[in-house]
Amino acid sequence: MRQIIIVEYVINLVVLLVFHMHMFQLNSYFLKKHLHWIKNNHTKIILQVLLIIFPTLLLVFNNSIVSVGAILILAFSIFYNFPKKKAKIAFKYTHRVKRMFITEAILILLTFTTNNNGNLVFIKLCILSIVSPIIALIANFVNSPIEHLGKKYYINQAKKILKNMPNLLVIGVTGSYGKTSVKNFLAKTLSSKYEVLTTPKNYNTTMGVVKTIRENLKPIHQIFVCEMGATNKGDIKEICDIVEPKIGIITSIGPQHLESFKTIDNIIKTKFELVNSVMENGGVIFLNYNNEYLARQDIKGNILTYGVNNKNLDYNSYNLTSSSRGLSFILLDKNSNKEIEFKTKLIGKHNVINFTAAISVANYLGIPLDKLVHSVREIKSVEHRLQLIPHGNFTIIDDSYNSNPISSKSALDTLAEFKGIKIIVTPGLIELGSDEKKYNFEFGQYMTGICDYIFIVNSKSAKSILDGIYSTNFNEDRIFNVNTPQEAIECISKLDINDKITVLLENDLPDNYNIERI
Repeated sequence: MRQIIIVEYVINLVVLLVFHMHMFQLNSYFLKKHLHWIKNNHTKIILQVLLIIFPTLLLVFNNSIVSVGAILILAFSIFYNFPKKKAKIAFKYTHRVKRMFITEAILILLTFTTNNNGNLVFIKLCILSIVSPIIALIANFVNSPIEHLGKKYYINQAKKILKNMPNLLVIGVTGSYGKTSVKNFLAKTLSSKYEVLTTPKNYNTTMGVVKTIRENLKPIHQIFVCEMGATNKGDIKEICDIVEPKIGIITSIGPQHLESFKTIDNIIKTKFELVNSVMENGGVIFLNYNNEYLARQDIKGNILTYGVNNKNLDYNSYNLTSSSRGLSFILLDKNSNKEIEFKTKLIGKHNVINFTAAISVANYLGIPLDKLVHSVREIKSVEHRLQLIPHGNFTIIDDSYNSNPISSKSALDTLAEFKGIKIIVTPGLIELGSDEKKYNFEFGQYMTGICDYIFIVNSKSAKSILDGIYSTNFNEDRIFNVNTPQEAIECISKLDINDKITVLLENDLPDNYNIERI
């Protein structure tokens, strides 16, 4: 029986270590962010601890019947902590993770080098399980000198590759929202004349950019479009110091990642690290002048402005038409006084400004506007960003990637353009700091003016959204609470509706914000 209990303790400890390492990875190995995550998820962690402490206390009685109870509780603890579903973002066993696991194993083995008699083994295993949420942090701290050297080595490798390509043009793209769409639109418009490499998927951190350069950049490439993300001041500068962009695009400034940035001013300063770098490199910066924060900045240097319905801008799009079938608009180049009509099957009126950014840069780099018409028409939607997906008897608008207060309203405006029954499925908005409740309340209010049914996915934002909904006269019988988006889709399939149905999937929280799902 003693051996069974020890095996259960060990299995439970391993499961806990893997779980917390996964969460640490999803929190980008940031100490502050992970500690904040631990605080926000203290209920689950306390339950994990109780499921360890209680059987350990039972073992003190040294009774066979009581020991059976301990075995059963430990078995339930393993079941509770074991992943129930496939994670949205799978745990990646990177070299860094493997090094941390080795360090964890060494630290754990050191605790068993002496005094392992009697119940002391159980007590040690109990303590290790209790502190499992911070063992990864300790291992990361121990390994930090090695990680720093490794990071420096890979960065220097990337710099060397770039140095051997002096004719490569680097375009940096950043913004609170819209940067991935602009990056992908740029890839298509520029490829009609140039060999283009872009950072793939969400590779917009320093090491994501470095990995792209080391693994994908080839001598044939003429342009490197580099998406630059940030959650803290200095993040953009770190990337710029490596790639030295000659062209920069800031797509937007808005309330995104306020949990780490704290203020809009800090977001502006961080995004403008790209401006400073481009100016130092003698380049040109493209700014979205429909964004109030960008339009009121006093910038000295070579800038080109773009936007919608403003004839004073260098590149202005107007005569916009938007429907469920796509977009059309006329773009005017102020310098040449030439205007061309563009059409695309992509939906979402706010996408016009993203197209305007991509077309502006491509035109600046020598591609005539009339040559870009075909490229724009052929652009396909970015995955999880207003992506139209047929699903049985209804259509899904998948806008589940990292929503914010502005993009969520734009997505609802897009939903409003569809005929028939309109449904939203959302867990709400996150990483908005002290204003998170306010933004979710407003989000709830706004959706009632567009949606016929509302499905709220269980999250900490649910109450604020519901408060916003209840502040209106929306029919409460058409509000549903579900645990996952998949559950919502199943419920929608069973609704007795004899009309066309369009479902907007707005935001989908990562696993570290929805830990019961894995």
